[in-house]
Amino acid sequence: MSWKIILGKPDQTYIIGKRWIKKNIPKTKRISKPRHKNPELGDIYDIGMRYLPDNPTDRINLWVCMQTGTILKSAPKLKDVPKSKVKPSKPKVKVVPKAPKAKKIVKPKPKPEPEVATEVKKIPKKSSFTTITSVSEVKGIGKAVVDKLAAVGVNTIGDLISKHSQEVATLIGRKSDVQIKKWQENAREMLK
Repeated sequence: MSWKIILGKPDQTYIIGKRWIKKNIPKTKRISKPRHKNPELGDIYDIGMRYLPDNPTDRINLWVCMQTGTILKSAPKLKDVPKSKVKPSKPKVKVVPKAPKAKKIVKPKPKPEPEVATEVKKIPKKSSFTTITSVSEVKGIGKAVVDKLAAVGVNTIGDLISKHSQEVATLIGRKSDVQIKKWQENAREMLK
């Protein structure tokens, strides 16, 4: 069922309908759910202080029924619905402490004989990178940066590590030397 009601002063009218209520009345103003219900009217909303068309000078607090559009001038009689049923409590069970168990005597196990180690010691792999390796091999340095570094005379890992990070940053046009420090750390890791 659809309904619309016009309320308000002659120069200020409100067309109240289901959409208007859903849009303009917050859920906190809805009094019929979940704790109250009026069996004759259904869902009831408090729409606040409004002007009635027959008396456009006095504002009164109005209530509206969502299903029928009935306007109520006073708070409706509401039937309270209990929040929840009280669950019966379970009878308390007394806990009786158990007697301690007798301790078992455990004989110590004989220690196994040490085995002869047959592991082969791993020889650390020697790095294939040297100080004359190109800076293009360093992690994090791309092709464009390699060209910029080559233009300022930094062609090898040794050149990159030997220069101060701030100096390299200014030469290639960077504001900060944070990235240069990371490249230098990566280059040192490659030489290990």
